[in-house]
Amino acid sequence: MNKARQLSVVQAQWIIWIILLGLNIVSLLPYDPIIQAGSYSLLFIVSYVITFYGNAFFLLPRLYERGHKLLYILCSLVFVIAITLGRFFASYFIYSRFFAKEPSFFQWAAVINSALSITLVFISGILFRIAMNYFRLRRKQEELQKKNAETELNLLKAQVQPHFLFNTLNNIYATAHRESPATAALLEQLSAIMRYFVDEAPKNKVHLSEELKFVKGYIELEKLRMRFPLEVTIADQHIDQSIELPPMMLIPLVENVFKHGIDKRRNDNFIELKLTMQSGFLFVQVRNRIAHRDESSKSGKGLTNLQSRLDLIYGADYSLVSAEEQGIYRTQLNIPI
Repeated sequence: MNKARQLSVVQAQWIIWIILLGLNIVSLLPYDPIIQAGSYSLLFIVSYVITFYGNAFFLLPRLYERGHKLLYILCSLVFVIAITLGRFFASYFIYSRFFAKEPSFFQWAAVINSALSITLVFISGILFRIAMNYFRLRRKQEELQKKNAETELNLLKAQVQPHFLFNTLNNIYATAHRESPATAALLEQLSAIMRYFVDEAPKNKVHLSEELKFVKGYIELEKLRMRFPLEVTIADQHIDQSIELPPMMLIPLVENVFKHGIDKRRNDNFIELKLTMQSGFLFVQVRNRIAHRDESSKSGKGLTNLQSRLDLIYGADYSLVSAEEQGIYRTQLNIPI
């Protein structure tokens, strides 16, 4: 659908330029033969196309939209003057070389007319760029609203009868507490994780302490699946845990370790989570030993989904990088706080 829409916009622009070319030829026919009128009109339209798209797709995005406003004004003046003089001397050459019966002289009126028409087309390029940015922003907003609606729907599906589920877990916990205290402790952690999904995940922001509590509970449950003890290091002592961040930001980094970075046959697996604050940014680093695995299982969908969320929330004001170094896999997330 988007490709068809883009194609129709391109076709519309072609049609407009062809119509302008035809109108220009018709306007010159009372004064010039068809070939001469066609030559001048083609030259004029080419100059308009260069002016229009040169401003809309080069000068504006490369200079003005990046904050170089004074440089944009200076380059625009040079650009308009260059196109004006180029068109004038090209038309003067064509006339003198192919159509003039006697030498013609320099006419300032022709230069001024060219400058006025080029300036109008240049301004039209600005309006065209504004319209493009508006529709691009509107399309992004529609996509964001659609993704938000899908997320809310999925969240509602995941929250079917949560109170019934929690009551059931509490009953199982009460029974397990009498028969097996260790099992009861695990059920308590599972209940805390599920409550985080239901109560905290729908919020826009949560305290870092709540996010870390959720991550630690997840790690404890995952350790049950390990054949050998897992070395866990969480360095979060020197950070203000009352700061707020979007929920479910840290768990994809940790989840990726257990899905793709743990070899259950080894006894030296480890996971290291380090958090620091600097210059208004939260730096999160996760390290683990690289497991021997197939090429098809190296990339995690969780990190891909996390990057999509980060794009929607922070735009370009974040970084998420992963690297392998000396048998260690490291993931670094930096987000503004």
